[in-house]
Parts: sequence; C-alpha cells; structure tokens
Amino acid sequence: MKSMARRLSPEQIPVFPLGGTVLLPGCELPLNIFEPRYLNMIDDMLKGDRVIGLIQPQYALDGAGAKTARPDLARIGTLGRLRQFSETDDGRYLISLAGLKRFTFIDEADVTTPYRQAQVSYDAFSADIDVHDKRIMPTSLEDNAAERARLTAGMKSFARSLGVDVDWGGLNAISMDRLVDQTAMISPFSAQDKQSLLEASSHAERRSLLIGLMKIYSQQATPPDKSDMQ
Repeated sequence: MKSMARRLSPEQIPVFPLGGTVLLPGCELPLNIFEPRYLNMIDDMLKGDRVIGLIQPQYALDGAGAKTARPDLARIGTLGRLRQFSETDDGRYLISLAGLKRFTFIDEADVTTPYRQAQVSYDAFSADIDVHDKRIMPTSLEDNAAERARLTAGMKSFARSLGVDVDWGGLNAISMDRLVDQTAMISPFSAQDKQSLLEASSHAERRSLLIGLMKIYSQQATPPDKSDMQ
C-alpha cells in the first residue's frame, strides 16, 4: 500500500461526496453503493487504477433556509483505492476503500459524467505515505505510555456514555496512531468535527483533538436506559 500511495497521484479524480464520513490513510471503509450515478462511478473506477476521492459535502442554505441541491466540497479529502468489491442480487455494490493519502481540493472539473470529478493536489500531504508502514506494538512497549493511557481513559468514558461494550484487551495489539485514526472514523461525531480530525496536521494533533471531542460528547450524551440494554 505504501508503494501504491507513492505511485498513484492522479491530478483529476472522481469524487464521492459523503457527509459525516471520512477516510484516513491506512484505514479501510466499507460502503454500500446504490445510487445510479455512483454505480456508474464504480464501473468506471474498475477500468482504471481503482481510485476515487472520498470528500465531505458542504451545504449552503438557500433563501428559504433549505439546503442547496449541489453542495460545495470540503477543502480536504482522501484518495481511496478499491480493495474489495461484490454485487448484490438487487444491483447494489458493496465495496471497501483503503485510504491512500489525503488531497487538497483545487477546483471542480468540467465533465459530462453523472458523478462529480475534481482537480486535486497531494503536495501538502507527502508524509501520509509513511502511515502505511506497519507498526504493531503492545501497550507495554508503547513509545508514550502516558499518552496511550490518556487515550484509553477517554475512550472508556466515551464508550460508557454511549452504552457500547469494547474488547479493551484486543485494542492492545493496535498501534496508538492506528487506534486514533480508526476511532476518529467510526465515532458518532458531527461532520464538522470529523473534518477537523481528518485535517489534523499530525497524529499527535489528531489524538489531542480526539480526546477532547470524546470528553465533550461524553458530557453531552444521555446515559443509556439500562432496561433497554437487557
């Protein structure tokens, strides 16, 4: 994946605007594709390098206070490559995208395809390819045990507020940076907060932001009804 992230740098890419969802380099994201324009996008994707850009839409409001039909695109997105693909009996595509590296949205391309395409640049994210270096380290050997403990404490508090059971022992096999990225992707944060996590300039910055967000959301969450959990 590291060599692929280094090699693949298309200046124009098809983009999949998906609100509330981000893809971080080194992580994978399962997607259920059913809209005709995006089915078409996947068909075209399969004919080339199998890459698309996942990016969040940014809606503006019209004079009546309703969301505009064609949203702007976020400033930063992620180039993803198709890793798994299957087709359902009802014509949907179930895919898995692997995050290669982030990009900066430059401009929208003038195309005739039913899906949108964009001109992008990867210059600001050259270090993203290093994320693909596999580094699995037990908690006992973690470079910064104090930060790992702080992250775990934040995750436990957040999980309790959501009423979610987690295999904490199993998380010890995941490096701290990868754990931060995966948690950032799956946590039920707002689209704006997820975009902030995506745009973080370093894993240390993303970790600090993630811990802060988990604390805020934990305080805002309504404790689950124990009767509903039985």
